[in-house]
Amino acid sequence: MDAITGYFSAHPIVLVISIIFIIISILHFIFKSLIKLVLITFFILLVAFGYDYFKDPATVSKKIKESVDMGKSIISDVADKSRSIYKDSKELYKKGKDAPGDINKLLKDSNKEVDKAVKK
Repeated sequence: MDAITGYFSAHPIVLVISIIFIIISILHFIFKSLIKLVLITFFILLVAFGYDYFKDPATVSKKIKESVDMGKSIISDVADKSRSIYKDSKELYKKGKDAPGDINKLLKDSNKEVDKAVKK
């Protein structure tokens, strides 16, 4: 073990390369299925586009423009909704942050009222 640590301390570039290799290997095994899914989806879309192109090449540019416009509208809708969700969650966080103090005030007030009622 001392020989390994001595080697890595004498040759730090080997340590860096080893760490990079290990990280790349781990990421490869984690994202291997994701890469396959992306490639298969891309292939299916490519086949569908090719079929549509050979079926009616004159309307392909119109369909692409419609698809891009629809995609832009969907993205803008999602962006607007995410902004509103962010604002709402920020307000909810502020209310949640103030809630324990408000509850403590209510409890103190109710304790005072109970003490007054008991003293009577």
